[in-house]
Amino acid sequence: MQEESKKKDSKILLLTISWIAVFMPYLFSPIAFGPFSFFLGLVLKRDYKVGKQGKIIMVLAVVNTIGGMIFTNWVLRNYGGL
Repeated sequence: MQEESKKKDSKILLLTISWIAVFMPYLFSPIAFGPFSFFLGLVLKRDYKVGKQGKIIMVLAVVNTIGGMIFTNWVLRNYGGL
């Protein structure tokens, strides 16, 4: 009983961290946070059986990593010379 409760708590914690980390590539390093959130989604999908949330987190990680790189490039081009 206690082990099941512990696994449920860790699942909620991992879900929270994953949803926060999936949007971090826009604010911080896309190369670091993109794969981090992708692998968190993979662990959630494979080990914790969270349904479609793991797959959604993995897809958003890839999309937001690419978007974060494009956004960083745009910022550096337009405001890099200030």
